[in-house]
Amino acid sequence: MVMTKRRKQERQRKTDEIIDAAEKIFFQKGFNKTTMDEIAAELELTKPALYRYFKSKEDLYFAVVLRGSEILDKMMIDNVNSKQSGIDKTLATGYAYWNFYEEYPNYSQLMTEARNINPENMDLKSLDELTKCGKNYLKIMCDVIDIGKKDDTIREDLDTFLTANFLVESTVAVMRTSETMNIALKSMKKTKEDYIKHSLDLMKHSLKKMNKLD
Repeated sequence: MVMTKRRKQERQRKTDEIIDAAEKIFFQKGFNKTTMDEIAAELELTKPALYRYFKSKEDLYFAVVLRGSEILDKMMIDNVNSKQSGIDKTLATGYAYWNFYEEYPNYSQLMTEARNINPENMDLKSLDELTKCGKNYLKIMCDVIDIGKKDDTIREDLDTFLTANFLVESTVAVMRTSETMNIALKSMKKTKEDYIKHSLDLMKHSLKKMNKLD
């Protein structure tokens, strides 16, 4: 039977309500310590009723992660569009992630944790949406690197795809400093902000095409 418009709207409303409740608990406890029983109890639903909307905890977790990914995607686009040269657009993606990390620490934490979760139990539609979002900001990275190669601000010898992935992984690693690193920074009278700015600057210089005036 074809679902009516009203039924679709009601199902979407309930889906959003479930994601809201799950987000609250995942933010507090993370993936491993959260159970579907807790989420069902928060919503005053039976667990079988919850599974009619999301077939697994992974599926529901990645629905929350998708919200964060969409926010990061928009922040990257806005930052990139505010710059002119390819090298500055590329650096802007790193600053976009930093801004995201500062403004949305809970989403940032979930997105980092999601890297270690096997998505095999996810619904294919949800997995497709999440993969598409991940590809979006990787594509942004590739596009700005290519712009830099064309406008002569980024080295032409760099492999665009591998460089984009390196920048993504490096930026994530820089943001997620260990407690040991934080202690070391403090002992040297440096801040985490100093470390992040320096790291992004190093990334910029590793990409920059040098000319005769440099």
